[in-house]
Amino acid sequence: METTILIGKDYGYADQVLDFYTQTLNPLSAGYARIKVKAAGINPIDARRMTGEFKHSSTPQAFGTEFAGEIVEINGSTTFQKGDAVLGSGGQFTHASIIDVPVVNLVAKPQNISWEVAGSLAGVAQTAMTIIDELGPIKSLLIHGASGGVGSISIQLAVERGIEVVATASAKNQEYLKNLGATPVEYGPGLIERIKAIHPAEFDASVDMVGTEEATQASLATVKADGQMRAISGRPLSSNKIQALWVKRNVNNLQYVVDGISSDKFQWTIDSVFPFSEAKSAYSQILEGHNRGKVVLAF
Repeated sequence: METTILIGKDYGYADQVLDFYTQTLNPLSAGYARIKVKAAGINPIDARRMTGEFKHSSTPQAFGTEFAGEIVEINGSTTFQKGDAVLGSGGQFTHASIIDVPVVNLVAKPQNISWEVAGSLAGVAQTAMTIIDELGPIKSLLIHGASGGVGSISIQLAVERGIEVVATASAKNQEYLKNLGATPVEYGPGLIERIKAIHPAEFDASVDMVGTEEATQASLATVKADGQMRAISGRPLSSNKIQALWVKRNVNNLQYVVDGISSDKFQWTIDSVFPFSEAKSAYSQILEGHNRGKVVLAF
C-alpha cells in the first residue's frame, strides 16, 4: 500500500518548497491503525515550520497533527475495527493520503459531524482544554488573537465555566467573537485603551495566541500583578512575565469537545476547505492570517 505525503523540501514559502512524495508503507506496527485520511486541519504551526520560523525537524519535513478518516487496517484493538470512521491526533504527520496512528489517539467520529469538521478538531480541542484547565478557577480572561481555531473553542470552554472573556481580533471577526460569548475588541493602535474602556477591572489571566509586541504590552497593562499571563504562539516575547503554555494531549479532553460539537453545545467554524492537491494555496492562506476558525485539507 502506498501513501502520498505533503513535504517541505526546504524552508520557505508554499510555492517554493511544498511538494508531494509517494512511498510504500511498511507493515503496520502493533498498537497502530492505518487510516485513509478524509480531512486534516492545518494549524499555524504547520505553516511556520514550513517557512523555517520554527525548525522542529530537518528538511525534507512532513506536516500535520490532526485528521479524520477511515480505518483500513488495524493491529491490536478491541475498541475499533476496519471500516470505522475516526478522528484524532496523528503520529508523525497527517497531511498525507494514508497515515499510521497510535490506536490510543483515536476517537470515534460522530455521524452528524462532517469529515472537514472532524479532521480539524484534535489539535485545537486539546490545546484549548489545556489552556482552560491550567488557568484554573479564574473569573476573567483576556485572549489575544481569538478568532482562530484554538481561540474559538477556548472562548466557549471559558464561558461554559462562568469566566468573563474579552477577546481581540481583526475588525471583520468582531461579531464572530461576540456570537461565541466573548466581548470583542479590535486590535491595532489604541488597543490598551479600548480594553480598559470595556473592562476597567484588571484581568485574572491572559492568553496570547499571536505573539505580537502589542499583545504583550496589553497583557502587562491589563492583567493583575499576581495574575497569569500565558502564550501559545511559540514566538519569543519581550517579557519573561508571560510564560509559554504547551499542549497536553489527552484523548478524554478531545472526546469532551467532540461531544460538545456533536450536541451543538459548542460552535465550530471552518474558514475554508482546500483539496489536498491545492495544499500550497491552503498553506499560503494560513500565513496571511485573520482566518475565522480552521483551514482544512480534503482528500
